[in-house]
Amino acid sequence: MLKQFKRDLRDSEHKKHQVKSLLFFAVGVVLFTLVAGFLFRQSPSAHPTGRSDIASDFPAGIWFNTSEPLSLYNQLKGHVVVVLFNDFNTLSDLEDIIGFCELNETFSEESVLCLVVSAGREVSATDSLVAQWQINFPVLADPDSLAMHSFGIRALPGVLLINTTGTVAARYYEDWQNISLEAVIRDLLDQGKATRSLANEKYIP
Repeated sequence: MLKQFKRDLRDSEHKKHQVKSLLFFAVGVVLFTLVAGFLFRQSPSAHPTGRSDIASDFPAGIWFNTSEPLSLYNQLKGHVVVVLFNDFNTLSDLEDIIGFCELNETFSEESVLCLVVSAGREVSATDSLVAQWQINFPVLADPDSLAMHSFGIRALPGVLLINTTGTVAARYYEDWQNISLEAVIRDLLDQGKATRSLANEKYIP
């Protein structure tokens, strides 16, 4: 009789432990669902900012070195687009422009377009910058940093690569000159050819 009682007691304790475990698990699932729901509600509904997102288009603004405002989904469709974001407040930024000019020359015959977004500078200051530094590729004046926020650029300088389907391929920041951008761009061109999304003719601004 005593043995049976002990056995029943152990079974009872085991069942209680199982019930507690199930309760804790259920409470955990509910809490996780609530927290996840809250976080998703807090997620920005604006333009995507992560890698492999569909890129936003350029906001309305003043362009230099181009006969018309540029659009990723119009003139630049099917191109690999490389965008340098900078505020050009220091002489060291001149190195970025020089590196970008060299990159532009390298792909002068291919469906690649390099352009600059002058972030946080007045239009007149950007005009002077283009003339003083003899920039010969398209430049967008972005005094309110609208383009910067639209493309999810978090710091300056920043370089954005967009592939031939209008998708963000990569973002680089202050160490971008240490990256082999030429190799990355060639990979994107090969992908464009493989998917038949590469423009047949290069757009000339």
